[in-house]
Amino acid sequence: MHEAIRKKYIETRYRLMPYIYTGMEETSRTGIPLMRPLFLEFPAETSLTTNGEEYMFGSTMLVAPKLWPFLQPYEIMLPKGDWVNYVTVENLAGSQTIQVDPPLDVLPGYVRAGSIIPQQPLVHNVDETPKGPLELRVYPGPNCAGNLYMDDGNTFAYQKGEFLRTHFTCEMASDDVKVHIGAAEGPYHPWFTDLQVSVYGPASVREVRLDGKPTKSWKAGSGSVVVNDVPWTGAPHDIEIQYNHR
Repeated sequence: MHEAIRKKYIETRYRLMPYIYTGMEETSRTGIPLMRPLFLEFPAETSLTTNGEEYMFGSTMLVAPKLWPFLQPYEIMLPKGDWVNYVTVENLAGSQTIQVDPPLDVLPGYVRAGSIIPQQPLVHNVDETPKGPLELRVYPGPNCAGNLYMDDGNTFAYQKGEFLRTHFTCEMASDDVKVHIGAAEGPYHPWFTDLQVSVYGPASVREVRLDGKPTKSWKAGSGSVVVNDVPWTGAPHDIEIQYNHR
């Protein structure tokens, strides 16, 4: 049982490697740690200054582990803003305390609405090249944005400019979401040649457009719309998801 649980979260770590590597590059430039206390991200919320049970994993993910086997159920403080359960995609309002009673194999994690998280296909070690598209998980909300940084991960070539950096944004309107994939900065060539863009929210979709033209490379599921075959050349792209009237 415990081996299966460890395997599950090791695999989650590998899938999140683009997000983690991007966050560690930020740490190297700014000194802000990837694993940070809540009050560092939400300094105006004084109630969080004594919270030592939860932490932010980067600026967008909140993790609230169960610290003791006998601690069931327990409370989680959600800072201001809207949040999305990373596993169930349940929407939760912030500025509240919720009670959770997770089984041993569930680590409560929440994504701040307005985040774009890059993920990769599963690998078994960091030297293995992923196979398939880079996934962008888009959680629409205020000031929606995300970043991606990549280099070869082994040498100091990045100091000579051999890296890739790009920025993503999304905008919400009454009946659509627009995702902008920014142009790549730097000459580094990543392992992927296309993107899969997963937008969390309503699944009742009227049309999806890629760079202004209708595309059929998408599917709507439970709580998300997945747009496939978005080419990656380093050039910018725009994706527009037009929902049925909400």
